[in-house]
Formats: sequence, C-alpha cells, structure tokens
Amino acid sequence: MFADAGRGADDEAARLKHQIWQNERIWSGFRRLEVSLIGAHSLRELVSALATEFPRIFPKVDRVTLACFDPEYEITRMLNAPFESDPTVRERVVDESVVGESFIAVTQESLRAVFGGMHRPRLGPSTPEIQALLFPGYPQPLGSVALAPLLLRGQLIGALNQASLDPRHFAPDTATDLLEHLAAVTTMCLDNAVSRERLRWYGLMDPLTGVANRRLFEHRLGDEIERWLRRPEPLAYMLVDVDHFKRVNDKYGHRIGDEVLQQMAEVLGRDLRGADLLARYGGEEFVMLLPNTTRSQATAIAQRICSNVAAHKFKVSKGHTLSVSISIGVACLDGAAHTAKQPPSMWLYEQADESLYAAKHAGRNRISVAAAG
Repeated sequence: MFADAGRGADDEAARLKHQIWQNERIWSGFRRLEVSLIGAHSLRELVSALATEFPRIFPKVDRVTLACFDPEYEITRMLNAPFESDPTVRERVVDESVVGESFIAVTQESLRAVFGGMHRPRLGPSTPEIQALLFPGYPQPLGSVALAPLLLRGQLIGALNQASLDPRHFAPDTATDLLEHLAAVTTMCLDNAVSRERLRWYGLMDPLTGVANRRLFEHRLGDEIERWLRRPEPLAYMLVDVDHFKRVNDKYGHRIGDEVLQQMAEVLGRDLRGADLLARYGGEEFVMLLPNTTRSQATAIAQRICSNVAAHKFKVSKGHTLSVSISIGVACLDGAAHTAKQPPSMWLYEQADESLYAAKHAGRNRISVAAAG
C-alpha cells in the first residue's frame, strides 16, 4: 500500500514537473512572439511576424490570421501600397503572399457574432462559418481554433486568430491569460504601426489628390537617375500644368478648384503603368516619371493624356460641370550618354519646364517636347 502511495506521489510529481516545463515553454514562446511584434518596423512586418512566427514556435498551429474592422480599407491600402513606407526606412524582407493571406478585413457585425458581448477569447472546435470568415482559402478543414478579441480603448477592432488541424489542440477549458496578454500586445503594436504608416503615408502623398508628393517624386527620380547612369535606358519626364486654373478659383472658389485637382489626378493616372509615377509638384502642377519610355512613346502618351483631359467633363459640387485643359512639357533621357553640363535630374526639370512654357506660349491645351540632351 505504501509502495502504491509512493508511486502515486512520484507520478503526481512527474506530472507537475511536466506541466511546469510545458508552461515555461509556452511562456517562452509567447515572449519571443512579443519581441517580434514590438520589433516590427512596419505594418507588413507586423502581419508577417504573426503569420510566420506562431507556426514556427508552436508547430501545431497551422494558420494564423489578423482580422480587423477596416471600413475605409485604410489598413488594406497600407499593406498593398507600393510606396507605403518612408523610402529612408528599410523594411525587413517579408513574403507578400503571406501578408496578403494573413490580413482579413471584416465587419464589426461579423466580429460581434464571433465574440458576442463578452469580448473574451473563444477556444474550441472550428466551424465552416468560422473558417470561411477568418481563415479563407485554407485548403483543409480546420479542427480547432483560438480566437482572441483585439480591444482598443474599449472598442472591439479585430481578432487574433489561430487554427490547428488537430481538433483537440485548442480545448475550451484551456487557460487564456497568455493569449489575452498577447492580444493586448498585438493591439498596441497594430495601433502604433497604423499611426506610423499614416505619418509615412501622408509624408509621401499629397493629402488633397492622393497621389505622390514632391518629396517622394524627388526620391524616386534620384533612384531612376542612378539606374540610368548604370544602364542607360530611356527615361521620360513630364511636367503638367492646368491651363487658366486661377480663373477656376476666382470664378467658382477654391473648393471647386480643389475638386478639379482631385479629378485631374484621376484622369492623369488612368493610363499609367505600374512602374510610372504621378505626383503633385505644387499648386496646379503635376509631374510624371515614365521609366523605359522613349521620346516617341512619351510624345504619344502626352498627346493622349492631353486629349483625355480636354474631353473629360469635371463634375463638381453645386451642379457645375467644367471643361479644363492642360499643357505638358516633355523631356527625355535616351540611351545615349548625357552630354549636358547639368546633372541629369536638373537637366530633365529645366528642359521639361522650358517645354511647358513653350506649350503655354503656343496657345495651351497642347504638348511640347524638348530636344534630346
């Protein structure tokens, strides 16, 4: 009898020792995740860390997603925008496909349906509805899930979601202290990342038109010039000015003028390729950079843009429909060596500016192309 009691005590001690070891392993894993999240330099890095670190640290976790209430698709745009980050900030390399699969935009109604009014983690069996909502596209039926609500200033803004193919991995009676702690850290990091991205976004974009601003354009121009110096491929530069824009402001007011500029940016950017860049240079001036574009190609593109703007009916508030035209100055670096005395970037601007003046002097609503440099 005493021997049985001794064996029972030994078994209990072994069980407690194993439980302590298991808890320490889980806690250590959560600490590593926390360090990865806090160290993320960008929103993309944050989503990537959640999606890749969880399965790496906890092998039975087969999929992780971050679901957020994103009514204006602001976070979605930040994750997908080609120039969302400050060009001086070097992000760690992330797998864009992982980021795209791991961020889920959801409605507040769907979040409330998942958590009800308790705002507590939900652990247990997966359902087809949960999988379709929070793990879309996963090729196999999921066994169990752990869903942790993200609360910001008392409001439900999203969910941190783990899924396992093992139906028993996330049991309903599992303690949730660590999961709630990690959800709070995730919420803090998400809020900080979105705030940083907003600052970067608005630091690189024109707030009125939503296109790139002069700062981003100058940075991109420098990159393209460096590339051109290494391997001279044609590069086109266009300076665009809205004709008689002062008359629009004087007659209709600056609010209408702003609406014209907003629609102008849409028309100018309509036919541009992914590698091209449109920016608002200042006032009613826009500038475009078209890599790998010859003078003849740039001339045809500028003529088409000029015609598109002239044919467009600018629908603005107060029931007004306006017709507006533009003038475009075009300059190009071709594949030959640059012979002008100025640096290529300065030469492009000066030639485009002189060409723009020539187009305006010739009657506006037209283009002028500088001679090869």
